[in-house]
Amino acid sequence: MRKVLLHLGLHKTGTTAAQSFLFENRELIWPRHALVLPYRTRKSGLSEAATRYSVYGTPGALGDFRTAMQDFLSTLDFGLRRGLILSEENFSGLRPSRNLAVGYEAAPELAACLVDLVRQRFAGQAVDIIVYLSLRQRGGWLRSLWAHDLYRTRLVQDFDAYQTRLESVPSPHSTAEQMRDRLPDVTVQTEWLEDLQTRTFGLGSPFADFLDLPSDLSAKLVGPTRANPRLPEPVLAELLTLNRSALDETALIRQKADLVERAQNNLIGT
Repeated sequence: MRKVLLHLGLHKTGTTAAQSFLFENRELIWPRHALVLPYRTRKSGLSEAATRYSVYGTPGALGDFRTAMQDFLSTLDFGLRRGLILSEENFSGLRPSRNLAVGYEAAPELAACLVDLVRQRFAGQAVDIIVYLSLRQRGGWLRSLWAHDLYRTRLVQDFDAYQTRLESVPSPHSTAEQMRDRLPDVTVQTEWLEDLQTRTFGLGSPFADFLDLPSDLSAKLVGPTRANPRLPEPVLAELLTLNRSALDETALIRQKADLVERAQNNLIGT
């Protein structure tokens, strides 16, 4: 039976570490599963097609994603028994803080489209598909989104105002439940980031479980080497101050990058 794991995010729930685990262990994965990570989905325009549908929600936009994804799947070599592991948070749509009107409203339909295309690709064969979502408690999730936007955009709202602005956006857990409703015949697996952090491979643990390697190969698995560490509160306050300043965009980007690099180096050194 072909085994398929579709990791569809969600944003700011440890996806960087999860994808690091997959990349670091690619030599163990490739003989058994085709591996699709964001480098490929974004280079090929698939990520953009998914987020475009999440913004416009039109049949045409979903059709564009379907066509592009179908063409992409046709290029993958599955041999006689290989399965598929795919990880791309943008396949749940645009980050909610950039898409307040709908949040993750498009995620269930994008997942249903992807599941249908995988079944078509393996038509006539037994295939076991798992849709996997990593979750995070709402407060920590919103704060991580705020920290991300402080660094990546010229956000000038403090966290209280930001949290109020995103009040109508459903939580990651609500999105997972909507996906289960849309895909009643597919296993929608969820894991809490807070729980995964204590497991052997951290955010990579669900993938290690899915691989179910023999003990001699399982012993070769390594944990994630990359993650997005939580920035200290004084650094977040300084980012907010910089965003509110009169700096031009070039200077602002440079100063924020220097600030975050110093903070990350300090975190690594502790």
